[in-house]
Amino acid sequence: MSNEMQLNRRHLLLGGSAGAAALALGACSRTDAGGGGLLDEARDGATIRVAYADEAPYAYTGDDGAVTGQSVDTQLYLLEQLGIKADQIEWKLTEWDSLITGLGTNHDIVIAGMYVTPERCEAVAFANPDYVMPDALMTLAGNPGGYTDFNSMAGTDGVVGVMNGTSEHEIADQIYDEGRINVQANLDSLILELKAGRCDAIALTSANLRLAAADDPELEVSEGFWLVDPATGEDIIGAGAAVFQPSDADFRDAVNDELEKLLGDTAKWEELTGPYGFTLEENHPDGLTAEDLCPDTYQ
Repeated sequence: MSNEMQLNRRHLLLGGSAGAAALALGACSRTDAGGGGLLDEARDGATIRVAYADEAPYAYTGDDGAVTGQSVDTQLYLLEQLGIKADQIEWKLTEWDSLITGLGTNHDIVIAGMYVTPERCEAVAFANPDYVMPDALMTLAGNPGGYTDFNSMAGTDGVVGVMNGTSEHEIADQIYDEGRINVQANLDSLILELKAGRCDAIALTSANLRLAAADDPELEVSEGFWLVDPATGEDIIGAGAAVFQPSDADFRDAVNDELEKLLGDTAKWEELTGPYGFTLEENHPDGLTAEDLCPDTYQ
């Protein structure tokens, strides 16, 4: 997993970018060229081009060269329920910034654990979330400062480490004093800062932090928590889903129908997601929908 991919995934997609993506999606797509829609074509055995951005644990290239990850295994299972086989997938390793703009030209679907946001919903048709992902704090082993969450840490004298351009960075600028924010380009650099004593905790999504701490006895990671919007006091829910062109909303809806069944079968959901560190208690979306997250822009 590249640190650049970690960073890009967490960047907020500005309204202007969403508008540009919407224009890009207006270009001729594979299914515009004739015949039935993508769902019908796939059920008839056609190849589907699926983009991913090489970011563990969501969708990435494994040591054996195969594409794997929580989002990959989950979505392949859902497609199988629709009669679409894994060998019909043509995987397209794609830069994060091109996942949305490339829909319909470079690829047909995005399976990358992409967060559902109102801005992105202006441009694309999101399936319902197949996972939620809280933030966490990484500290030195033993958590010397006793930090438990991002917002309560703001009321202490601790220095928080954040990745440049992330939502954690944006919120830290609003609730932490300037001298108590250590900004770095990637997680590896933040860990070096933590071990050198130049920050007291790192704030990022719990999956990223747990992967980094798994084989390092000097580090530990807190329980998950939601970031809080300083303006509204509301939790900011990070929830990932597959992405379709608006013209393929029927395909999205069919996936949603199968996803609803899967989420109701918690043993199967855990079987698919557990190998990647996801837990029922922390990561099951429990009926959360894309429309819940995009009440004004869902399509």
